Amino acid sequence: MKPRFALISSILLAVFFPQPGASASVGLDADAPDLMYRTIREATCVEASGATTLPAKLSGTSLSDLVPSPSSSQAIFYVSPDGKDSWSGRLSNPNPRHTDGPFASIERARDAARAKRGQSTIAMGNGDYYLAHPIVFDTRDAGLIITARCNETPVLHGGPLVRNWAPQADGRWTAPLRLLPEAAVGDLFVNGILQPRARFPNAPLDGDPRKGWLFAAKCGQDKDVWQGNTRFCFRAGDLPTLGDPKGLVVHIVGGFQPGSQWGSDTLPVVSVDAATRTVHTKGTSYFFTAEGSRYFLTGGAALLDAPGEWWYDAVAGQLVYIPADRLSPNSAVVAAVLPTFFKLEGADGMVVSGLQFRDGAPLGSSKFYNDTRGFGAIRLEHADRVRLLGNVVENVGVGIHVSESEDVVIAGNVIGDVAGNGIYIGTTYGTFGKSNGARILSNHIHDIGRVYFETAGIWFQATDGIRIADNLVENTAQFGIAGGSLWGAQDAVHDAVIEHNEIRNANQQTADGGAIKLMGEQADLMNSSIRYNLVTGTVQLMNRVDGTFWPSGYENTNEWPTPISWAIYTDGKASGVRIEGNTLSDNVSAIGINGGWSNLVTGNVITHGSGAAFRVDDATGRGWRPPWARPNRIESNIVSIDSSNGLAAYVYAPDHGPGYVQFAGNRYIGNLNGESFRIHPKIMGSGEFGSLGDLQKAGADTGSVVAPPE
Repeated sequence: MKPRFALISSILLAVFFPQPGASASVGLDADAPDLMYRTIREATCVEASGATTLPAKLSGTSLSDLVPSPSSSQAIFYVSPDGKDSWSGRLSNPNPRHTDGPFASIERARDAARAKRGQSTIAMGNGDYYLAHPIVFDTRDAGLIITARCNETPVLHGGPLVRNWAPQADGRWTAPLRLLPEAAVGDLFVNGILQPRARFPNAPLDGDPRKGWLFAAKCGQDKDVWQGNTRFCFRAGDLPTLGDPKGLVVHIVGGFQPGSQWGSDTLPVVSVDAATRTVHTKGTSYFFTAEGSRYFLTGGAALLDAPGEWWYDAVAGQLVYIPADRLSPNSAVVAAVLPTFFKLEGADGMVVSGLQFRDGAPLGSSKFYNDTRGFGAIRLEHADRVRLLGNVVENVGVGIHVSESEDVVIAGNVIGDVAGNGIYIGTTYGTFGKSNGARILSNHIHDIGRVYFETAGIWFQATDGIRIADNLVENTAQFGIAGGSLWGAQDAVHDAVIEHNEIRNANQQTADGGAIKLMGEQADLMNSSIRYNLVTGTVQLMNRVDGTFWPSGYENTNEWPTPISWAIYTDGKASGVRIEGNTLSDNVSAIGINGGWSNLVTGNVITHGSGAAFRVDDATGRGWRPPWARPNRIESNIVSIDSSNGLAAYVYAPDHGPGYVQFAGNRYIGNLNGESFRIHPKIMGSGEFGSLGDLQKAGADTGSVVAPPE
């Protein structure tokens, strides 16, 4: 167990079950994300002595044997915002006569490296680079290194710098902006700050996620549940007169079935029927809405009415903006056009280090008209042994997307404020190639799912031998780390290790999610581990039909639809998972098993939960009992029941029966009583609810104890 988690667990152990002479010490954690980010930048910048500095700097970290040392004989091509593509690119700065110096563009440096052949380095200088289109690397770029110069910060922007702003009499400002026919402005950034697209209702000034929504009404013409894919109804007086719906988009919360609130999507509006108060959308075959679905509208000129809002007039080729403060000549306004900055297609062995990727279009991770796990500011396809190290990826659609690429290392990066997933590792639907051997290490991943809620800081599928370790993941719309099979054997996951991560404040926007989740539609033993992680602050956000919200820590499984929130859980037949040594505090439910067999929950410390410490449900596995199936075991955990109505365990297994889970050797403290255990089917003499003694008399627990209060 790593020092920072060992300390917390040892303190809790000492509090619950003090042992004379026990002590814990804490040393420097070399794999902490902030330290790893600085170390990688220092070790991989182009002026560093690569042959010796990189191994020395990373000695004792999780990267010591994973990052190759660059060759001292590599050619270096320099790039700078002050350069020219007509120069040689072999000088880091212009010569005194300004007849030679660095290149101006990454593409020119890439082409020079290709012409030279052999391994080369592109050294990026300080400043801003405004990209007009994605930069593509292919098999000719195998082994290429793209890195920052030491102590310099190259910033790549996903669109043009917008100039020539002119104030209008009505307080709005306009600027000319002509784009290619297939391009669109996805977001607008002023001095690096995201500005809201024109919307109704307006975005709340305090950022409260419970504000700024309308709530769908019940449709009087309801006949077919599938209509929830392509339309919703609105309440009388909710919407203004909208006129031509062209360009209108609804941001709406829904899920796999009507009434559930598992995610959100952005659906183009087809028409608005005022007579029936119905909004018709271009829907999907997956995403359902119903009465109570919360939503807002964007994209219409008539919605532009609040400071900070903007609208792009594609016909006139101009941006219209209401500034919160007066624009100055020095204001940097970037129109985000690109969802992808770097695309690596078959570019094996590339290294991208020390760069910043900012201001990208918010595409990706939706259900409508794009690959569910698509786009990515940095996107890998069939690119093996790539290293993405010490970069900053912020204000984009998807941070990093890896598809069908082996032995990829993503380490020491800062990824945040993204519309969809922070990191995706997996496959392409239809081809189902795998991304085996990935390592996701010591990244700081924050504020994930700004637009698309059904997302994760790290999402993975179709990968064997993945290791996710030492990451700090905080403030996510749904999941901190989520992985496993969604489609069956095609995207199966085996031998995954999720360890030593810290996950704070997961599931901030959905009614069903959690901090760490493993799916198992592959329906075999995953042989995977979730161990020694620290999880805090996992909550939920769900509104009732009338637009009011449940409290963030609320749990009542007697209701449906109902908010559900877990610190760690398995789902969809996930089997053969070991959940061990995790510290879980201030969450709703702590650990859940849903549908799978042969899972082991052991050595975890659980405190300050508002819901059940353990929840076991056979729902996603009913009718499925493979020949290798063994009971799930929950043993040798330490549990503090701090809520007056908190459950130690809730088992609901009407199909698999009482042998579906076995408890043993757990230690409980706190508010246990005669209703602390809830088991269905009823095996306890006391009925569905009972005490630990009742559970043991029924033969479902051996050796567990209730520790006396101090």
